[in-house]
Amino acid sequence: MPSRRMSDHIAAAAVLIALALPGTAGAQDWRSVTYMRQAAGEELLRVDLEYGAGRLDVKPASDRTLYRANLRYDADAFRPVSSYLNGRLRIGVESGRGLRGRNIKSGTLELQLGTGVPLELDLKFGAVEADLDLGGLRIRNAEIATGASQTSLRVSRPNPEVCRLLRLEVGAAQFRASGLANLNVERLTMSGGVGEVVLDFTGEWRADMTADIEMGLGALTLRVPRGLGVRVQKGGILAGFDSQGLTKQGEAFFSDDWDGADHRLTINVDAALGSIRMVWVDSGADR
Repeated sequence: MPSRRMSDHIAAAAVLIALALPGTAGAQDWRSVTYMRQAAGEELLRVDLEYGAGRLDVKPASDRTLYRANLRYDADAFRPVSSYLNGRLRIGVESGRGLRGRNIKSGTLELQLGTGVPLELDLKFGAVEADLDLGGLRIRNAEIATGASQTSLRVSRPNPEVCRLLRLEVGAAQFRASGLANLNVERLTMSGGVGEVVLDFTGEWRADMTADIEMGLGALTLRVPRGLGVRVQKGGILAGFDSQGLTKQGEAFFSDDWDGADHRLTINVDAALGSIRMVWVDSGADR
């Protein structure tokens, strides 16, 4: 059965979808604002982002920039949020009255983060079309929670830091993460509700990784590079598992080169319904 966390994701996603349904829209007061700050020797930047609906882009900036945010919002329905204090950035919008019937999907938030300061990210968003490129950012920890979104997460260049944890919470969503090896993450955890999820583990492998995955009603595709040692421990008797390239030994599935591989990926997956599929790709491939 799906966990309580999955049920919460599904319920929250349903509310966000309802808010985004079109109605009789009145006049909207669209405004744009920019926030920015130059780097000044900070040792760490903690980013708290909350964004309900619209378009979200996160991407790297120059090493001289600490952050830059461009926000377009309906002033009759939302209030912009931006604060910075002692190495912590809070950014996004807060909803007010009059959401019903408004075209809230037309709002946009673009956040650029500098590549010169280590980062801890906490990104939460709802009915959003999100494009997140974390390539080259110095990420030490990241949490990403989505609602009824279509999300593309890319790590296009290696992370110079060690990322201790990447926590993904995916609601009723289409979610694709590519180049995960570039993040240099020690542990990945993912809980998914209803949707299609692709986790692509290509990129530059510098250390071993453990991935703990909990799926509800969705379809999960695991893209792994050839030559990587892979071990899959599967729970959830109702989920189909396409284990191509793996051999079952005891309670787990192993790749043929597990013992001699330079780097290893351990996947613990618990799925209630839906499907799990392994796809082997050439190292560095992203399709």
